Amino acid sequence: MHKVIVVEDDRIIRRGICQAIPWGEHGFVVAGEAGDGEVALELIEKEQPQVVVSDINMPFMSGLEMAKHIKERSPETRIIFLTGYEDFKYAQEAVKLKAFDYLLKPVDSEYLLKKAKEAAADWEKERVKEKRINESLPLLQQKFFQKLIREGEYRIDVEKELLGLGVQMEGPFFAVILVKNTLELDLERHFFKEKIMSFTTSYFRDINCLVMNADVGEYAILLSLENDYDSRKGELAQALFNHLSKQKDDTITITHGRAYSNMFEFGKSFLEARVAMDMRHIIGTGRVISLDETVSKYDQKEDHVLELEMKLENQIKSGLPERANETLIELSQAILDRRTVALPDLKVLALKFSTMLFFEIEKWNKEDTINSFNSSDVYKDIMELTTLTEMKEILHSLIEQWSTAMFKKKEKNYYSHVDQAIKYMQENFSDSSLTLQKVAELIHVSTPYLSNLFKIEKGFNFGDYLLELRMKKAMELLSEGNIKTYEVCEKVGYSNPQYFGICFKKYTGYTPAEFKKKFK
Repeated sequence: MHKVIVVEDDRIIRRGICQAIPWGEHGFVVAGEAGDGEVALELIEKEQPQVVVSDINMPFMSGLEMAKHIKERSPETRIIFLTGYEDFKYAQEAVKLKAFDYLLKPVDSEYLLKKAKEAAADWEKERVKEKRINESLPLLQQKFFQKLIREGEYRIDVEKELLGLGVQMEGPFFAVILVKNTLELDLERHFFKEKIMSFTTSYFRDINCLVMNADVGEYAILLSLENDYDSRKGELAQALFNHLSKQKDDTITITHGRAYSNMFEFGKSFLEARVAMDMRHIIGTGRVISLDETVSKYDQKEDHVLELEMKLENQIKSGLPERANETLIELSQAILDRRTVALPDLKVLALKFSTMLFFEIEKWNKEDTINSFNSSDVYKDIMELTTLTEMKEILHSLIEQWSTAMFKKKEKNYYSHVDQAIKYMQENFSDSSLTLQKVAELIHVSTPYLSNLFKIEKGFNFGDYLLELRMKKAMELLSEGNIKTYEVCEKVGYSNPQYFGICFKKYTGYTPAEFKKKFK
């Protein structure tokens, strides 16, 4: 059965489309209905329908605006627009949005059903085409990696090749993780790849991860990273291994290469991961291996400590407590491996980073006198420390205080966005161009974020609140003096008196004239 969702602000027309047309007899199920675009978007995102039948001209969010969001959230959905306006600009905009069809009201039920069936057939045709592409994609991906490791002067345009496979990587740094499953059966391959894809996309939502077929039973994860020493590469590899492996299971081995700043050097990172994979029988299977484990690191230890110090400093300055905590652990281990760091040097290091952390804590705790702390006590602890573990614990505690202060301040700001929006709406509801998008831009948040925040914090949506503001003011004006309906219309933010009358009747049960006569 194909799903269809009907979006129409006129309840009678909406119910007629849903109930008068024998959808079920023609392979459809009505998966939902909505009276405006905002409500419809939630339904569409949840149900992922094949067909949406929608009015164009609706309050709060027009059908055209809704269609723009649908193209982002459910791009395969076919949209059939209905309108009572024979204005060419609507049709023109509908064409730009790649709407499946554009029908004038009143629309014949049989004709609408015919168009819906055509839209569903078009959706099926596209699905078959995508299925064929997906079936051939693993072989194309394997050929790409074969090209990457060719020797000699032959060099491929990596960006062009990836675009040909429908892949776009942002960077600015690029690396490869390689996953090998030695006991994978043919029937399990698709499932195993899906498992990798599901985990990588959910584990690090803020970085671009792409899973590709590198060889039989082998998968390459292409990563876009923020810098060439991003620790999340190794973290993701280990977390993925833990997710895929069973207890004492040596069939899964994961390796990773270094990160590089140019996309054409993806091949280097892949080759490094491949070298590490080829060493698995010497180093050991059933584990995570990096290229650095296959070569001596004794000469790199001092540089590595300095590198981690710079990394921790940058993360504190960038406001990244979680990553700073991770780097602190790395730095402590690197100092331990080096074994030549003197106690005075440890104290200097602790003083340096504690001073930076004091500044960050105070910055986020400016209004919180209860949770302020005495920095002199921390300095005293630093001067008395005798071990690397003590230094790590002091800095870890400061990072935790910083993270808590930051979270509380951000949480407070989070809940103030709706109040800012409401204040602006109360002062500007007479502006006929007032929209959710406009208010969101003014308070510097995204439109979906503000829309969701209204529902979470206040229990109603933006459009309902704006309608209530305008209708209450209209009722107040109509009950006072000899004011004309068109004047009230303008004062409460409506440019179309006829549409104002419809909204007023729906809200109060009276026309403006009836209300004025009854309550004046």
